[in-house]
Amino acid sequence: MKGNLLINETSLYLLQHAKNPVNWEPWTDNSFKRAKEENKMVLVSIGYSSCHWCHVMEHESFEDEEVAEFMNKNFICIKVDREERPDIDHLYMNAVQLMGVNGGWPLNCFVLPDGRPIYGGTYFRKEEWLRVLKALASTYHKEKEKVFSFADNLELELKNQNIVGQKEENQVYSEHYLKKLIKVWEQNFDKKQGGYSYVPKFPMPNSLLSLYHYSLGVKDETVLEFLNTTLRKISFGGMFDHVDGGFARYSTDAIWKVPHFEKMLYDNAQLMELYSELFSLNGEKEYENVVEKTFKWLKAELKTNYGSYRCAQDADSEGEEGAFYCWTDQELRAILKNDFEWFSSYFGISNSKKWESDKYILYKNMSLSEFASIRGWSIDEFQQKLENTLHLLSVKRSERKKPEIDTKSLTSWNALLIKALIKSYLAFQNENYLEEAKEISNWIIDYQLKKNGALCHNFVNGSASIDGFLNDYSFTIDAFILLYQVSGEIKWLEYSKNLIEKVDTDFNSVKHDLYYFSNSKSELISRKIEIEDDVIPSSNSVLANCFFQLGIYFRRDDWVLQSKKMLSCVIDKMELYPMSYSNWFHLYSKFVFPCSEISFLQEKEGLNHQDLKSLIKPMHVISYHTSIPMSKEFKEGIFVCKSNTCLPKIGSIEELLSVVNE
Repeated sequence: MKGNLLINETSLYLLQHAKNPVNWEPWTDNSFKRAKEENKMVLVSIGYSSCHWCHVMEHESFEDEEVAEFMNKNFICIKVDREERPDIDHLYMNAVQLMGVNGGWPLNCFVLPDGRPIYGGTYFRKEEWLRVLKALASTYHKEKEKVFSFADNLELELKNQNIVGQKEENQVYSEHYLKKLIKVWEQNFDKKQGGYSYVPKFPMPNSLLSLYHYSLGVKDETVLEFLNTTLRKISFGGMFDHVDGGFARYSTDAIWKVPHFEKMLYDNAQLMELYSELFSLNGEKEYENVVEKTFKWLKAELKTNYGSYRCAQDADSEGEEGAFYCWTDQELRAILKNDFEWFSSYFGISNSKKWESDKYILYKNMSLSEFASIRGWSIDEFQQKLENTLHLLSVKRSERKKPEIDTKSLTSWNALLIKALIKSYLAFQNENYLEEAKEISNWIIDYQLKKNGALCHNFVNGSASIDGFLNDYSFTIDAFILLYQVSGEIKWLEYSKNLIEKVDTDFNSVKHDLYYFSNSKSELISRKIEIEDDVIPSSNSVLANCFFQLGIYFRRDDWVLQSKKMLSCVIDKMELYPMSYSNWFHLYSKFVFPCSEISFLQEKEGLNHQDLKSLIKPMHVISYHTSIPMSKEFKEGIFVCKSNTCLPKIGSIEELLSVVNE
């Protein structure tokens, strides 16, 4: 088969479609120019390599000669990797949702030769897809006035989405308001199974992290119980790979049993951070096992020779979703032999429904310690037995065809992993986590940071080709601030400062206090302003938190004020849907609870691990250098400032911990 214009691309998703009979081409200006010359509509089809339904639609429609012939004759067909070009995905996803269609992937959006959308949807079966193609091709040529009028109105709606309200800058921040939002939030808690009360169930780690940070300031037992229930249930279920580690993207049911099997870097990074944070609160041993096993999988499957981490592992193998992960009764009996009885009891094989055909998903109903107690085993004895059996399954699984790995690295997702590794280091005192965080950070500096101070977004086969988006900048700044706090290496704080200044230049909106997702060179009909926190926190919410922290470090009152202005833009929305603005909620908390500015300027005596663990918290800003404006008025010693008041010099680390944690 000859192939199409995708054959020379580096994106795995685009290469998966390179042998389709559809004349796919990548997103370029030339494609739209040719659409104008040939008077054709453009199909922008968006997905990603590990997307199961993208594979299904490809097989049913895009590999079909009849469908391909009609598409090639009547449309300019463009394929887009949503992970490479999230700006394009944001634009057309918003458009489709404005049309009243639920979002998802594959995303298929029909646009005019000038890029304006007129119709779209997600997955279509072959027959339905052909009907849509024929109807649109006819309408475009026979009812052009109607088509262009619809495009005008939709374009206006897309641009109006960037108009956000703003409260007065003298906003009063109160603990009462936080508790009010929590009451609204709690209505969505699934207190029995954990997570939120809808299916499919996404873990939403950013949302849970914000609840955890809230609980540090307000001892809310309801919230803490909900968090622990959620983490317990997720780690028990099929969403967690009990054999080799790592989390699937979401659960298709209410009890976390049957996952959508694709594994994404961003999910696993954030869940590592979440389990590490909660371990710091309750010391739950199984949380440590989850983090350790997840990191082991990440390093084994996603790490590159450059120090970065790849994007994802597919859900499918050998044309079947989940084939790599599931087991038959016969397989388990043959592998485990005498251990099958207790193993099947622990993982619900003997008393649970099969998933599909004769296959089971490993799913447990109790903790390691609970099961050991029932069997009369010590915890150490049972843990060893469990590790031995899971190792046998891992060896057997290695004989199967592995799901495909998306080989590109993304700056933003790697930055999430940096932060997760630092939190894991703080929780478990494992230096390997910190060293890995530094290695990824050095990759960003060495390969993703241009000489002009701009970041790149992607990295494939040793090179980057796409300008960074706002989440690349904001997530990297956030990670580097934390890396400074834990390492004391001032270069990371300086990088953060330089990057936020670059953001203020290249992404700023003249009309709003918020920032565009793409830089000023964007060629799209509308630049999105991203504010809602979803599975991944919004780029603006992370940036606003960074403005707050760096404003304190560098005594930039304008940056602290900027974080307030950004927050004021979403206050009204946060009141209605606090869960969708969870990271903004976290920022609001910083203006409620007093921030401790800690200048640790000891020349001889350093902080041990436990000290760092106690000091590095969301409401603390810690500096180690007199060259940083926050600390420049101090000399050697330990100093703490709260609520614009500096306390007398602290005499010891014990006194320091007492003061900041009171």
